[in-house]
Amino acid sequence: MPEIGSKVFWRKVSGEVVFVTPESVGDVVVTTAEDDAAFYPQLRDYDFDKLGVIQLRYQQYKQDFEQAAAYWVNPVTQKLEFKYKDSGTAEPDFQKPLTEQVSELRTRQDSTEAALLALMDTTT
Repeated sequence: MPEIGSKVFWRKVSGEVVFVTPESVGDVVVTTAEDDAAFYPQLRDYDFDKLGVIQLRYQQYKQDFEQAAAYWVNPVTQKLEFKYKDSGTAEPDFQKPLTEQVSELRTRQDSTEAALLALMDTTT
């Protein structure tokens, strides 16, 4: 069954996300940003030269969107960043998606474990 992820429309100058299209599954059609502007009333009043669009994979960052207190697109990197709900009193900063951070940590952990195993093999 075909799956299409959300599109994130954001202001190029500020990084403010102005609209996120819903995901689609099943009998779906891939649309352009111009198609979306004509279809979604939330996008009709925007100058598309001043908006950026990020096409996400189906369910990409699903958990991040659910857990985030806020999100924006960093205008410099043009990547989504999230601010997560925090029980502490300090205001959390925007950061890359936790799903990406966990993936990077797993990769580093695997590399560290492999290095330790190689080191242990050379010392025995």
